Amino acid sequence: METEDTLQPQESKQEIEELSHTDKIVGVISEPSTLFSKLVFFPTKAADWILPLLALIIVAIVSTFIYMSNPEIKYEIQQQQQKAMREQFDKMVESGQMSREQADEQMEQSAQFVNNPMFMYLIPSISVFIIMILWFFIITTLAFLLAKFALKGDGSYSQAMTAMGLPLYISVLGSIILVITGMLMGKMLTGLNPATLMGMDLKTLPGFLLSRLDLFTIWFYVVIGISFAKMFKSNNTNKYIITSLAAWLIFMFIIFGLSQLAPSIFGNMIR
Repeated sequence: METEDTLQPQESKQEIEELSHTDKIVGVISEPSTLFSKLVFFPTKAADWILPLLALIIVAIVSTFIYMSNPEIKYEIQQQQQKAMREQFDKMVESGQMSREQADEQMEQSAQFVNNPMFMYLIPSISVFIIMILWFFIITTLAFLLAKFALKGDGSYSQAMTAMGLPLYISVLGSIILVITGMLMGKMLTGLNPATLMGMDLKTLPGFLLSRLDLFTIWFYVVIGISFAKMFKSNNTNKYIITSLAAWLIFMFIIFGLSQLAPSIFGNMIR
């Protein structure tokens, strides 16, 4: 049954030519509204979320190898890791969990572990693979529940996977540009935003707020709103876009708050 926010497609499936995956890549970047208005007529394909997710994972893993191939960036990353471990051990000494001698010994062993090629390449690659897959299904499930029940949309979980999957190509493009920019600047960047480019601490409120002004992240969540509006047959695209951006910002503010309470656990989630 239709609501004021839900429309049934007016065109017939026969009038729309099915798109190739290359057409979908171009469409999600150039004309997402037109693309998803067409995709709603056709059965969903697993390739529409598997391929962009794999592309993003591959780019993330390759980025690690590229960064580590630069001696200056590699040294900077190792120094940051050692600094984080030193602060953690210092807190344990202050709390009486270990002596200074034990902390120094643990620090030396940890430093050797950090410099091990397996820790630098293999473990991060496995972590990226697992975390990104978990992230995709968790975010897709939450987005589906919002679109289906909060926004009263008419769509399936498989359509939600397509709506979440194809926009990942925007993140792939952003990640490639990010690595190129980072190599040109000689530093590892976590985003194309004023805070990261100026080297601000993202764990402070000013740094966190400026880090949200990330062109590719905003673009991604705007397209997510468009894709869900079209796949869930809504005539109110703006409502979905606002919901998408609001959900992202609320989640990030929650993470920021948790990072202030437990920096050792949630601090690294601020990007």
